[in-house]
Order: sequence, then C-alpha cells, then structure tokens
Amino acid sequence: MSVIEEKIEACDAFAAEFNFDDADVMQMDNQMQLPENQNLAHLFKPKKYKAIATFLEKQTGMDITFFDQQKPFFIYQLITETLFQKDMPFALDRYLHEHAKARNKILTGVETFAEQMAIMEKISIEEQAKILQQTIKNFENYRRQLKKLTNLYQSGQLQKLNKSARKGMGSLRKLLIDDRNFIMADRIAAMTADQSTFIAIGAGHLGGKNGVLRLLKLKNMKVKPVNF
Repeated sequence: MSVIEEKIEACDAFAAEFNFDDADVMQMDNQMQLPENQNLAHLFKPKKYKAIATFLEKQTGMDITFFDQQKPFFIYQLITETLFQKDMPFALDRYLHEHAKARNKILTGVETFAEQMAIMEKISIEEQAKILQQTIKNFENYRRQLKKLTNLYQSGQLQKLNKSARKGMGSLRKLLIDDRNFIMADRIAAMTADQSTFIAIGAGHLGGKNGVLRLLKLKNMKVKPVNF
C-alpha cells in the first residue's frame, strides 16, 4: 500500500475538487456544446481549421466532425489528457476518489460540480478558440511544459511549479487559480474542522502568495509535506 493510500485509509472523508459522484452527465454534455448557430468551422479560418483537423486525427484517431459541436476548451482538455494516458489511464484525482469510495469513506468536494461548470462558462468562445489554436500550433512546446510541470510536482518544487503554471495561463490565471484558491482554503478549513479529510486538488493551486497552502497557514492551520 502506498503512502497516499495509507493517508486515505486514516481519514474519515475524501474530497477532490468536486465530488465525481455528483457529476451531471447531461449538464456536462450541454456545457460542452457550442451554441446551435456555431461549429468549429465557424471559429477558424479554413487553413487553420484544416490544421486542427489533421492534428486531431493524428492525436485521437477521430475525424474533426466528431468534435464539430464541442467548445474548444473541452477539446483542449482532451488533448492534455491524451498526453498523460501513457503513464496513467485515469486522472489521479478520479483514481483516488474510486479508492476512497471502495473503502466507504465519506465523499465530498471542495467545489461543486455546478461551480466547476460555471467557471468554464466564463471563458469566452473566442478565448477558448485562441487557446486551442495556440496549443496545437506550439504542441511540442506544450508537451515539454507539461513534462516540466510534472517533474516539478514530483520533486516537490511547488513554488517553481506555481510560477511556471501561472505564466502559461496568462489572463485566465485569476479566474482559474487565484479566485478559486480563496474559496478552496475557506472550505478546506471548514471541512477539516469536523473530520479528518484527504484533500485532492490540482497542484497549481498549492504554491504562491495566494496559494492554498499559504492561505491555510494564515488561518493558523499547520501545513507540512509528506515525503513518499
């Protein structure tokens, strides 16, 4: 049994960023869809659309028509996930959630599923299209950046990870990181006051002056690393 699994065993509850059991498949499907009067071909010039089609065929084995009604950000997330699947077929937080569930731990979330969907709604379609286009255009750089972030996380260099991740997010870092960190810290403090809870959130939320770790310390909570 790994150190992480031992820590889950020792806790009363498990909390990922949201409770996977509360995910509304229909709501997620609706959230992923572009407005009825739009499709991917409307968002890109023909040459760029063709380049995206070629890329998706190569990376996913699927024709671009499969993605034609999907918002660009969800395609971007799929691309990111495919880069990790060789090392881990399931997302780490989902794996830990299932591990905790199998051991009858109380399951909860630091955020709600609806809140996570609402965050995506705040990113304009135009901004999503820009992110997807830039990711595909600079794919090898993106791949190296993800590898760098993974290495920083594995070596416990959270401050460097935070700095690198924030740089890559540009204008979205306030929406995707900073604003959420304050909410996360408040909720983590509240839920751990009543019961021991294993918290699994994205590594980009941990470090920095507005990171969850520092915000918890400011609430007089003791925070220390666990080596494994």
